[in-house]
Amino acid sequence: MILLADSGSTKTDWWLIENGNVAREIKTVGFNPYYVSFEKMAMVLKTDFFGKLIPEQIDRVFFYGAGCSSPSKKAVIEKGLRKIFGKTHIEVEHDLLAAARALFGNSKGIAGILGTGSNACLYDGKDVAESLFSLGYMFGDEGSGAHLGKTYIGLHLKNRIPEEIKKAFDQQCGLSHEEILTTLYQQPNPNRFLASFTRFLKTQLNHPFIFQLVENCFDAFFEEQVTKFTGYQTLPFGCIGSIGFHFKKVLMVSAKKYGVTPTVFQTSPMKGLLEYHSGK
Repeated sequence: MILLADSGSTKTDWWLIENGNVAREIKTVGFNPYYVSFEKMAMVLKTDFFGKLIPEQIDRVFFYGAGCSSPSKKAVIEKGLRKIFGKTHIEVEHDLLAAARALFGNSKGIAGILGTGSNACLYDGKDVAESLFSLGYMFGDEGSGAHLGKTYIGLHLKNRIPEEIKKAFDQQCGLSHEEILTTLYQQPNPNRFLASFTRFLKTQLNHPFIFQLVENCFDAFFEEQVTKFTGYQTLPFGCIGSIGFHFKKVLMVSAKKYGVTPTVFQTSPMKGLLEYHSGK
């Protein structure tokens, strides 16, 4: 049996694959090695996997995750998995490779991720040929849920929001300035907290102010990431992640400005990865 995992900063989807078919789906929190230790990961998995799978029956584990771009960060995740699966064959790869394999299989393309965080790469049909070092939600992650949320909250706290939007925010979210700042600076996972405000932004997307705010964030994604890759205007562009999928109307507007041709939007790479690994 194969255990396939796609992990972002917020959640992880696990598929147990038997004879090329999905035998079970499991959801856990996200495991980004920049924010979680292998001890914490193992503790969570031991609880969440209990009664749902038998580790000794797993032949191979393929884990694709945000933040797994260097040997040291991959090692954090592998150590956490080893605590559960022992000597089982384990492969830990970057979520960019997951997106590329899921979107394009063995063909070339520009693969983007727009979820809680963001990233992009040039995929040559086999591996990530060009990529950028991710700076995370504080200095990068353009176009991500955290970026959209941070942009909106920054304006909201400075009282630079149209009155009708402010009223809608108060009704839907009911958070004071103090509560927002306390959560951001004193609670764990501020990137997830910021990304949570995209649900509100989605409800207000028809308002010109919000549409422009989201468009500006996607412009930054193309400007700072996609346009840095060789031949980006000649290759198909695909996007994985809830933000790209649910805000694709705005993303299409930004893409057109930069001569990018979007071909596919998916919320998750899992089906594509299932096809890829079944083919292998």
